[in-house]
Amino acid sequence: MAEVDPQLADAWQRMMALFFSRRDAFFAELATLQLTPPHGHALMTLHDGPVRMRDLADSMACDASYVTAVADRLEQLGFAERRNAPDDRRVRELVLTAKGTKVAQRLRRVFSEPPDAMQALPAADRTELLRIMSSLGEPAVDGWLPTRSLR
Repeated sequence: MAEVDPQLADAWQRMMALFFSRRDAFFAELATLQLTPPHGHALMTLHDGPVRMRDLADSMACDASYVTAVADRLEQLGFAERRNAPDDRRVRELVLTAKGTKVAQRLRRVFSEPPDAMQALPAADRTELLRIMSSLGEPAVDGWLPTRSLR
């Protein structure tokens, strides 16, 4: 294994601390809604439109029975509903209700809002940070971390 550059290791640890601060804020917001992280994942994934139950299970790396339990809770709270897929009545998909859409938007804001330390950066540093981060890879999609295509 190659030796790690100490400066890169330090930068990576600092980036992870920033990420975990947002993750913790996201988890705290979920707790106020009496939801778990898988519920949050489902809500934010559904924000982009209906998703087949099987595809949601794949994106969450779990089995269909677990997604059924997640869907049950979201339906119980009035955040989502199951319906037949328009192209195949045998296939069920999950779709957000108006109430669920508001919650998903709220969760996306909490998760994607930059930490205070980043917001305090001078404009020139923000520009440089964006330049560097842009050279490292693709951005998140609408403030949510991409997994794989569900369409």
